[in-house]
Amino acid sequence: MSPAELEHAHQCMQQRWYELVQAEQQGAPVRDLERLYEKYIRSVEVYNRGSKSCPVAHQERRFPGVA
Repeated sequence: MSPAELEHAHQCMQQRWYELVQAEQQGAPVRDLERLYEKYIRSVEVYNRGSKSCPVAHQERRFPGVA
């Protein structure tokens, strides 16, 4: 994965996290929250796979929602 593709994957991961948090704050049904969580996890997996093939500088990013 190129650095640009990795950046895109990171942005997607952040967007999925934002969508999940917003839905929870707005009182979305559990079923919707579970669906959004699954999308977030898939985006994390894509990012993780891509980060293994990129330079170390890109691997030090923090995941949204993780302290």
